[in-house]
Amino acid sequence: MNLNKMQLRLILYLYERKGFGTGVQVTTPVLAKHLNTSQQSASRIMIKLEKEGFIERRMVGRSCYVRLTEKAVNELSELYTELKRVIERPVEVVLEGRVFSGMGEGAYYISLPWYRDQIRKKLGFDPYPGTLNVNLLSWDAIQNRRIINKYADIVIEGYRDRNRTYGGAKAILASFNNSDLCAILYIERTHYGENVVEVVSPVYLRGKYGLTDGDKVRITVTLPASNLVIGGSDSKAAGEDKSQIVPGA
Repeated sequence: MNLNKMQLRLILYLYERKGFGTGVQVTTPVLAKHLNTSQQSASRIMIKLEKEGFIERRMVGRSCYVRLTEKAVNELSELYTELKRVIERPVEVVLEGRVFSGMGEGAYYISLPWYRDQIRKKLGFDPYPGTLNVNLLSWDAIQNRRIINKYADIVIEGYRDRNRTYGGAKAILASFNNSDLCAILYIERTHYGENVVEVVSPVYLRGKYGLTDGDKVRITVTLPASNLVIGGSDSKAAGEDKSQIVPGA
């Protein structure tokens, strides 16, 4: 028997009240209120579950006591295991776009010792002196870029010299074309909009993959499930829009 939503809610109601050990006193008005249904429907749900061997009912005077069977407990345990596996699985967020040539500023900034040393220490690799510019292909990819930005927690600090101030950036590790280590940079001062990502890598990606302007590439970020906050009161309280992730955008 495939349990429907109402049947599962009733089983959970009993489980929360230790109904797997001793019986739980149940009345149809209380159960109907909990399930947000009519008393007749609540009664039919119990009759069906009893018939299928998920619960046992007994009368003590005028009181009805309901107990979960081993079959019901096993069903819940299997469901919990499956949900835990799915919910806790890391989520891959994909950005697809086409390569384009920038103004050459990436090579200058990445070559500066202040930035290069921080990338070595914080990202764990010696960067190729330059960034790869990728123009995102879809609205979904742009949404994913915004979401990844919320979890880019590696801070590349800016600095000031005698002549000017250099802005900072945030970064997050990723993979390039499902192969090479790279990082997406969210640069404070950039000429580009949200449709563009700038990628830094320990290798010369254009050379390794023979890329020319217009070639399609794929950047993947793996977010641990424990980090994800999708919608809900937490994100609203923080004043952030953590919209739904669109895998494989």
